[in-house]
Amino acid sequence: MSELIVLTCASGKQCSQIIPFLYPQSSLFKLRLVVHSPSSLARLQEQYPDAEVLQANLGDPHDCAKITNGASVVYYVSPTFQPLETQFGINVIDAAVKESTKPGSKFVHFIFSSVIHTHIRKMLNHDRKRYIEEYLCESPLSWTVMQPSHFMDNTIGRLLKLKDSPEPEPIFVAPQNPDIAFSFSCVRDFAEASALVIQERSKHFYATYQLVSTWPIKYSDYIKAVGDAIGKSIKIKWAPYEETVDMYAKVIFGDANVDLPLKEGPARMLLYYNGRGLLGNPRTTEWLLNRPSTSPADLARILLGAGEKQA
Repeated sequence: MSELIVLTCASGKQCSQIIPFLYPQSSLFKLRLVVHSPSSLARLQEQYPDAEVLQANLGDPHDCAKITNGASVVYYVSPTFQPLETQFGINVIDAAVKESTKPGSKFVHFIFSSVIHTHIRKMLNHDRKRYIEEYLCESPLSWTVMQPSHFMDNTIGRLLKLKDSPEPEPIFVAPQNPDIAFSFSCVRDFAEASALVIQERSKHFYATYQLVSTWPIKYSDYIKAVGDAIGKSIKIKWAPYEETVDMYAKVIFGDANVDLPLKEGPARMLLYYNGRGLLGNPRTTEWLLNRPSTSPADLARILLGAGEKQA
């Protein structure tokens, strides 16, 4: 009988690439895809008709009990930049603990998709996950913590569009300081590693994995690498801070004029990104995947190739 695997924030960029690894294995896994909005519910029901798609409020303990009911594994992606993010995580962990104590329970593994360097308290999206990690590690559950960095996928779509620009040196408006170095993560690598941890399970109990795909490189070098892959010399213009905060708020919350408790999350993150980077080591990623990690140029070529096939 197939095991029930729960994935939260299932319509987001992480699970969108994890699900294809698991969905074809219907003899092994049944998927419960947890979403927040009716539009995500309808889209995933159509895309994955053999999966259970559940709309839930992570702030409601009763909904969290429904999420974990009958599950063997919870892959928990946290709704970042939400002021109640920590409480949401605690609610789901509590529900998983209760599920694990039921007679005949099949619950065995809680996987938390966290973030690199949760000890950086200056960024709310890191600090809130720090408390979730602590709560999970002190729970009676078998757990694994996955820690990605800033995803290179976030802006590569806008860069690839410059391939068709008539300008010989098109301009890219960078949302953050182009001279600051990051160790970028790639969703492709992160999703593959996540699926591996779900499938291999006990080999990864009580492990915390820093999952970046590059050594530290300047944001400008990331842009140059993608530019070289598409045959363009890209000029960089650094967008004003306030304008970028509004842009992030609109993308995340649908409105640039959201209340301060929502807006200060991306605001503090961008302020940090403009002065300091997130540095890590790709060796753990490469060890898990048993292959080289994906570089920005690699990802550009992969996406361009996929686009050409679809055309």
